[in-house]
Amino acid sequence: MNENMMLEPAAFLDMWQEKYFLGQEFLTWLWITSEINGNYLVIQPQGSVEVWFESRLQLESGEGGDKKSVTCQNPGAEWSEAYTALRRSKKLTRGRLKVRSEEKEWSLSLAADSLTPQGVKFPKTFTHGEDEEDDSLTGRFMERVALLNELNGIIEALFKQFLELRLSAAWSEKILPDLNRWLSTRA
Repeated sequence: MNENMMLEPAAFLDMWQEKYFLGQEFLTWLWITSEINGNYLVIQPQGSVEVWFESRLQLESGEGGDKKSVTCQNPGAEWSEAYTALRRSKKLTRGRLKVRSEEKEWSLSLAADSLTPQGVKFPKTFTHGEDEEDDSLTGRFMERVALLNELNGIIEALFKQFLELRLSAAWSEKILPDLNRWLSTRA
């Protein structure tokens, strides 16, 4: 990278904070869109994936001393507190979700500030004793790396789809009205 293009640490942090809203909007869009579409989303190149938020949502609005947050833990209550928070202009900042692609299912936490999967529970694809070579620590490690790369690819494809929509005219003409219409039907 050219030395003239390097950002000072303070400038980088300022830029990161300015763009933080994109992570919040992405998680909020992902949650609502997955609910609207019965948890199925189509992304490229993976095709159809299932995404659902399972046990914890954290929503926030404001900054610094004005920051207000709410954490919802019970999807059985159909997230009524989270819907109220959305109506009060809060956005999703963290969620516990599941992602299923083909026969693989991951459970993870995703935070708006980094969009890095945390606390990942991997699909059960490795069977002890099937093959001595696969039963090695190296084989299990490589399998986990491949599964993590696959999960990251899915999250990147979802984020790319969100950005394409967010930057298009369809965002204000169709997507936001659809999201608001959906929210108005929730308790």
